[in-house]
Amino acid sequence: MTLVQEQIIMKTVQTLGLFALVGALLSGCASTPSAGHAARHFHEAKAANVVLQFSSWDYTFLTQPRYDDNGFLLPVARGKVGEVLDQMHVQKRDLAVVVLGWNYNPEQLAQLVAEWKMILGGCGFQRVVVLKSSGNKQIDGSLVIDDATFSGGSTPSITQL
Repeated sequence: MTLVQEQIIMKTVQTLGLFALVGALLSGCASTPSAGHAARHFHEAKAANVVLQFSSWDYTFLTQPRYDDNGFLLPVARGKVGEVLDQMHVQKRDLAVVVLGWNYNPEQLAQLVAEWKMILGGCGFQRVVVLKSSGNKQIDGSLVIDDATFSGGSTPSITQL
């Protein structure tokens, strides 16, 4: 083996070693959810007094209890949520669940969560849980985006959110 070939082999080994070191350092910086930051999943479907499926403010549906006409879900207008809940005779207002789709950026998501907490807290709910849609009708197992409890029946104000 010539001196030039030995130098090329040494350079290759050094370069591979450098890549391995950089790879190890970068993978060490990657974070995995710790026990304190683990994603929470919802497992209280049976306790929910109402479940709303939110696609947009024009297409929000009350799926539990089912608000429909001849089997077709009816949209619930944003300003009519309380009226529809009264019409559906929703007496117990312990837990309201809102299911959102996956297509919102963090700012939009924060705004939607804040608005739903205002609306449903204003309707007298003691707790409002916002979930990310799992893509099926079942809400148990869905990712919890927000879980708000209102003490003493207080309605959240925009400053509390």
